[in-house]
Amino acid sequence: MESTPGSSKPTLVHVAPDQVAPTPLNPRQDFDPVKLEELGNSMRTGQLQPCVGITRARYIKLFPEHEELLPDCRIVMAAGERRWKAAVHVGLPTLDVHVREDIAESRVRFLTAVLTENVERSNFNYIEEARGLQRMLEMTNGNQTQAAEKLQKSKQWFSQRIGLLRLSEEMQALVISGDLKAFRDMRMYSAMPPSDQLAAWKADQMAAKQKADRKGSATPAPSSTPAPSSMPAPGPAPARETAAPAPKPEPAYTAVYTPSSSGAGSEQPEPRAEEPLPAESPGTVPREALPVPVPRDAAPESPEVEPTPAAPKQQQALAANWERWFDRLMKELSELDRHMLTKKLQRVMLSETSRVEDSQA
Repeated sequence: MESTPGSSKPTLVHVAPDQVAPTPLNPRQDFDPVKLEELGNSMRTGQLQPCVGITRARYIKLFPEHEELLPDCRIVMAAGERRWKAAVHVGLPTLDVHVREDIAESRVRFLTAVLTENVERSNFNYIEEARGLQRMLEMTNGNQTQAAEKLQKSKQWFSQRIGLLRLSEEMQALVISGDLKAFRDMRMYSAMPPSDQLAAWKADQMAAKQKADRKGSATPAPSSTPAPSSMPAPGPAPARETAAPAPKPEPAYTAVYTPSSSGAGSEQPEPRAEEPLPAESPGTVPREALPVPVPRDAAPESPEVEPTPAAPKQQQALAANWERWFDRLMKELSELDRHMLTKKLQRVMLSETSRVEDSQA
């Protein structure tokens, strides 16, 4: 039952855009002016999805620290800031807003309404998303499980995305600009010390460029002359008109005599003496189907023997000397190979971490 009758029913109002203000809690800051203009022009024929907000007085009661940050307005939005910016950008006279006081029952409830719409959007970049999750974590006293449940997400999903805040400022700028797009790579760099992240990303970009250059140089240039492999093999020289026809090659199978019901006058080719076949095997049999004779003096094949595992003492020796061998390997490798090896180890660590998180979830 509702604590206040009718409080959960949204009220649709039509207000001027200057009477609406976005909440400072919205982590989304990346708005493309071109797309805002396109959205605003499409809203001229009718706003299909209203914004969602609460009255300014109710908002100040929840977040008194934001009173000085808000302009003089009637409604504070929880969702729909992009639609509001588009209306302001193209100069629309009114904006449709659903006033829902039920989302103002608590600070966490309001922040959940702010984040839910953004999290489900594909164009919401990972850094802005992580900053919003950080605020949710602060409001739930650092409890990731509770914060994830508020957004109806798993703890693993929450921890992976909020962990991107370990990226340095330069790396976060790459994510926002779109130069770093793969989520797996973001997690890999975030596991490194902040001072090493940018250098590792540049090394990866250089390695990818070198690989692309090698692949491009290995591709043969197009030619009008067909490749040797595609040219037909030269055939035998044409025989002279007076030459006798070449004898047909002997077939690669053995003929077997089979009695015919047409009478004694019918003849069949005799079997070859060197490869006789049993009398009960009618028809023809390919040579490759015949069993290969084994010499009497041939030694029997020895069964396959599985490799003997290393003795415990040898395993202990390997475990004790791994660090010395690793240092020696790093000295022998080039700088690029050392980086690629380190990157491989990082992926193994991330895979193991994900496996442990999955088992704990």
